[in-house]
Amino acid sequence: MRKLVLLSLLACAACTTRADGPATPQASQPAAPVSAPAPSQPDTLTQIKDLIGKAECTSDNQCQALPIGARPCGGPASYLAWSTAKTSSSEIQALADRFRGEQQERNARSGMVSDCRAIAPPAAVCRAGSCQLTDALSLR
Repeated sequence: MRKLVLLSLLACAACTTRADGPATPQASQPAAPVSAPAPSQPDTLTQIKDLIGKAECTSDNQCQALPIGARPCGGPASYLAWSTAKTSSSEIQALADRFRGEQQERNARSGMVSDCRAIAPPAAVCRAGSCQLTDALSLR
């Protein structure tokens, strides 16, 4: 019985390996050339968050709510608080516009759907030296 098992294993090994090269035609095709990986660039959302940083502020009037991304039914996916004291309005808006376009394209390509519920924009306030989002209704 032991000899039968050993012969079976050897036969299987002979079927899957050949001394003169690969056993399958696909494996014998030349490999694609290996190239060095492209240097990675942070994604747009990471760039936005890096630009905002700590959103440092000294008063509420320096704080803004930035619409971020795109929901499939329209409108922003979320908001981020940012400070006009430390961040360029035109630069942050350009990145936000680019990110919205990227998400709209991704949503269309994937057939993404949502509940189409409207999201009320939050207010941005200065708390403990940093801009933070809060419910706009709570400020009344």
